[in-house]
Amino acid sequence: MKEQRTQELLDHCRNEALRQLIGPFGLSPAMFDDIEGGNVTTQHNASQDIYAKTSEKYNRDDYDYQSAKRNKKRDAVKNGDMNSDTFTDAYTGEKAPTKRTTSSGKQGMNAELDHTVPLKQTHKEGGWMLDGEHRQALASDDKNLNYTTLENNRRKSDAPAEEALSSQHGYDETRTRPLIDDARTAIDEHLPDTQERAVYHAKELGKTGAREFGKMGMRRAMGLLLHELVSGIFSEIKTVLNDRNHPDPLLDRLSAAIKRVATRVQNKFKDALGEFFKGGLQGFISNLLTFLINSLITTSAKVVTIIREGMHQLWDALKMMLWPPEGMSREERLRAITKSVAGLFTLGVGMLWEESLNAFLLSIPPLAPIAGFISPVITGLLTGLATALLMYAIDSLIDWMLDKGTAYLNGQIEALEGYQSLIQRTAEHIDVQFQLSASFKASLDINEAVKHRLSDADNAMANANLAAADTRSAQDETLASLDSATRTQQEVNAKLSRLLNRSHKET
Repeated sequence: MKEQRTQELLDHCRNEALRQLIGPFGLSPAMFDDIEGGNVTTQHNASQDIYAKTSEKYNRDDYDYQSAKRNKKRDAVKNGDMNSDTFTDAYTGEKAPTKRTTSSGKQGMNAELDHTVPLKQTHKEGGWMLDGEHRQALASDDKNLNYTTLENNRRKSDAPAEEALSSQHGYDETRTRPLIDDARTAIDEHLPDTQERAVYHAKELGKTGAREFGKMGMRRAMGLLLHELVSGIFSEIKTVLNDRNHPDPLLDRLSAAIKRVATRVQNKFKDALGEFFKGGLQGFISNLLTFLINSLITTSAKVVTIIREGMHQLWDALKMMLWPPEGMSREERLRAITKSVAGLFTLGVGMLWEESLNAFLLSIPPLAPIAGFISPVITGLLTGLATALLMYAIDSLIDWMLDKGTAYLNGQIEALEGYQSLIQRTAEHIDVQFQLSASFKASLDINEAVKHRLSDADNAMANANLAAADTRSAQDETLASLDSATRTQQEVNAKLSRLLNRSHKET
């Protein structure tokens, strides 16, 4: 087992170093230009002046309001708020000189037209989503334009109006608050609403997601083919060098080696196509995940790279946890998941360390011109070796845990078998007891039925006795009637006899 693990370590060191050099520290820097905050601007990042596209960045020239400025000045002169000598400061209500003398002695405007809600603030709040026409409309809204002195305008600068025009800075909020509220209401009408923001983000996620799908898919496919090409070349070179006494000419052997390498690469085209779609899906998901993370916190450019490159290991770990291959043991699943998480960890550490190494090399004048080339190579090699060593350590630890636990597991198995036998015998006793209980219940049912039948017989006997008593009473009454009738008959017979005797005598 140890010899097997050692050989696996050597092979893994070579493969991981090659994979890191070709992938995260080779093709990725050449194909991807990661930026702080990711590929899609979030409102959280915009509030910190971090944008994904140049067109989204704040540019004062995009907020041209010269026409509104002329109209505002004409209206101020027309309604008497401004003349050549004085004007009314909208924030203080006081009169102030319209012009001022500059340090060079020339005359300049002291009355300045100020955006009550600063343009930079409105840009951060959603103006970055607007096109040029809507940005100009936002900047030209009359309710957000008020005259104030140059000094007040410079002091206010780009600070939020609620803070700059507060009583803490000497302003009367009963005067400034209505101006701020009117300006805020007007600005909110120009800024995109929730639905428009969702549509904007959906479009940007769709465009950047499709781009990341193609680039990451191509990176994974090219990485697989390049890995197979370089591995094949190393393998063939090793074979040629170790077999110097081969009878065939060197040129023929090299030609055959090139054909074998080409065949190896060609046989990987189908796998490369699968890697393209797998990598593309991971690129799309990583782009979406980066957007969601940046909706809460801002990620550096290197963290964006780690999210994209680490999506492969994260996906493998999740797939192993949720949909493990059929027949895979729990130990093998644990081993695979641990390796995926460990690979994600070493990749992240390696990429973060690359920045430190690059900064260190830049500080050395002779190495500064090639620091951008050396630092990815060194970091890729070290990351590959660290990953391989960590995988070896994980395998060794799991093997040790399994070996140490064998005796304990055997004892536990024997104990479980004893428990199983005991449970089986207990189940048999319970079954017999259940059968006895069933027989007893049947006997109780029979006794209950006999009881009911005896009760019915007693009731029938009682009814028969009552009927017999009634019959006997009727019989006694009948006998009494017969006795009375007999006596009556005898009396009638006696009377008839006397009448007959009297009649004989008279005759």
